[in-house]
Amino acid sequence: MQNEQTSEFGSAPGNGGPVGEAAQKARGVVADAKNAAGQAVEGLKARAASAAAERKGTAAETLGTVAGALRGAAQDLQQGEVTALGTYADSAAEQLDKVAGYLREKDLKGLTRDAETFARRHPEVFLGGAFLAGILAARFIKSSRPQPSATGGSGYDAGIATEPFNPPHFEPAGDR
Repeated sequence: MQNEQTSEFGSAPGNGGPVGEAAQKARGVVADAKNAAGQAVEGLKARAASAAAERKGTAAETLGTVAGALRGAAQDLQQGEVTALGTYADSAAEQLDKVAGYLREKDLKGLTRDAETFARRHPEVFLGGAFLAGILAARFIKSSRPQPSATGGSGYDAGIATEPFNPPHFEPAGDR
């Protein structure tokens, strides 16, 4: 009896031969595929992080601009007859400046970590905010879709009649 088992092709597993070579090629192909997939995922992660950082910067700039405009309005209000409203507007502008600064300072991982921490500590506020954000997003999407034209050529209700319905007029049956 032999000490070494042989495959049906006459060679021991792992000692070369047709089966060993095919297995080795398959392992190489699998390793190459894993490597390529890993590189693709890393590339996608890098692009997503770059896009998120760009959006974060844009949001910070926008908030800073809104804060500046609100501060200008607050000064106008404080010079007029409604100083209390001007004080509130100035306070809101300060808070917007703080949020804009926070967005500029934090990286994406820090923002995610802070959001998770806030959601764990105050789930009701977080869910309420998510609900309101969903409502605002729905209203934005609804208002930005194309409106049907006067000819009825576009929109979801293009086939609906706009004329009032006039039923046919029937004469009452008379004496026959």
